[in-house]
Amino acid sequence: MKTVRITHPTKKIKAQIELPASKSISNRALIIQALSSEKITLNNLSTADDTKLMQYALNADSSTIDIKNAGTCMRFLTAYFASTNCEVELRCDERMEDRPIKILVDALRELGAEISYLKKDGFPPLKIKGKQLEGGKIKLNASISSQYISALMLAAPIFKNGLEIELTGEVSSKSYIEMTVDLMNYFGFNCSFIENKIIIKNQPIIKSSNYKIEQDWSAASYWYEIVSLSDEAEILLKGLSLKTLQGDSIISEYMKKFGVDTLEKDEGILLKKFNHREIETQNENVFVSSSLSLRAESRSENKSSTNLSNTLDLTPTLAVTAAAKNVLTQLSGLKNLKIKESDRLQSLKVELTKCGFDIEANDDSLHIKHHTINIQSSTINRFQTYNDHRMAMAFAPLALIFDEVLIENPDVVEKSYPHFWSDLALAGFELVFNS
Repeated sequence: MKTVRITHPTKKIKAQIELPASKSISNRALIIQALSSEKITLNNLSTADDTKLMQYALNADSSTIDIKNAGTCMRFLTAYFASTNCEVELRCDERMEDRPIKILVDALRELGAEISYLKKDGFPPLKIKGKQLEGGKIKLNASISSQYISALMLAAPIFKNGLEIELTGEVSSKSYIEMTVDLMNYFGFNCSFIENKIIIKNQPIIKSSNYKIEQDWSAASYWYEIVSLSDEAEILLKGLSLKTLQGDSIISEYMKKFGVDTLEKDEGILLKKFNHREIETQNENVFVSSSLSLRAESRSENKSSTNLSNTLDLTPTLAVTAAAKNVLTQLSGLKNLKIKESDRLQSLKVELTKCGFDIEANDDSLHIKHHTINIQSSTINRFQTYNDHRMAMAFAPLALIFDEVLIENPDVVEKSYPHFWSDLALAGFELVFNS
C-alpha cells in the first residue's frame, strides 16, 4: 500500500499557501451553468476529483455514468438528470452503495420523476428516465443530508410549477443550504429560505455572467490545525476571505480556543500562533458565531463543547486538534458523519485511540478526554485513511507533535485538495512517499 512518511524538523512555519477552489461552490455552479438559458463563465473552478467527476457527468455521451464515491455528484446529478430529457444509469463504488438516497428519490418521484434502484432499495446505483417535472409543494426530512435539499433547489427553476419545500426535523448542515440560496440568487433566481420553508419559482436563469469560485474554507481548516500544533507559525492563505458563502469559515472562531489568530489582509487570510493564556485574557474563553458557539465550560479543567451539525466537515480537524492539544472536548451533532466517505465517527475514534489518545464515541458525538501520553516520544504513528480525504489531511499535522507519522493511501486527498502534499512541503514538512 502506498504511504507517505511525514516529519517537520523545526516545527516553526512561515509560508504562503494557495488553497484549492471550493468544490462545494464549484459543483453547485456547474449544475446552474448546465441548466442555464444564458452564458455563464466559471473561473477558478476546483480541480478536485469531485468537480472533475461533475464536469465529466454533465458532458458525458454515454448513458452509463460512474461517479465513484462522490456524494455531492450523486445527489445533485440525480435531481439534474431526473428533471432533464436524459436517460442514464448512475453507477458508483461500493462505499456509495451504502450511502442512502431514498429521501431524495422519494421526493423526486413525488414531483413526477421516473427513478428506479438497480440494486438495493433506497441506495445507489440508480436508473433515471428524465423529463420536465411538475414541481409543486413537498415536505422533506432535513436531518439526514443538506445535499438532498440543495439538489432539489438547483433543479427547481425548470420544474413546471417551481418548488416549495417544507423542511421537517432538525436541519443538518444548514450553512450549505444557505450557500445554495445565495448562489442561486446571485445568478438571478427568485429563491427564498425563511424559517423552515424554501420557495423557488419557475424561471430561466436570467443573469449571464463571469463568476469566480472562492478558495476553499474546508481546506483552510487543516492550516489552522497546523498553526495550532506548531511551536511558532505565520501562514498566509492567499485569496481567502472572511466575506464568503462558506459556513466552514467558522473555523476562524473555533481555532481561537486552540491558539490561532485570524487576520484579514488584502492578499488573503493571515494565521498566527499565540499562546493559550493570551486567548483567555482577550476573549474570556467565549466565542460566538451566527449559529454556533464554542465555550470553555471550566477554565481550570480546560474543557470545550461544540455542536458541529452545521459544519460537519470540520469534525476531523477539530477532533485531532483537541486530542493533540489535550483539551477535554465534546463534539456533538455528528450523527450524519456515518454516511460520509467513511464512517468518520468510528474512523476518528479508532485512529486517535491507537496512538494513545482517550476517545469515546456514540451515535451523535465524540468525547476527547485528557491524556497522559508523552506525545514528544519517538513513536512513529501509522494512520489509515479509510479512503477518506479528510482523514488523511486531519492526521498529517500530527507530524508536528510526534517524531514521524505515516499516512496510508495519500492519493485520497485528490478528492478535494489535490496539491495538499506539495503545500505541506512548501511549509517545511519533509515527505517521503513509498509504494
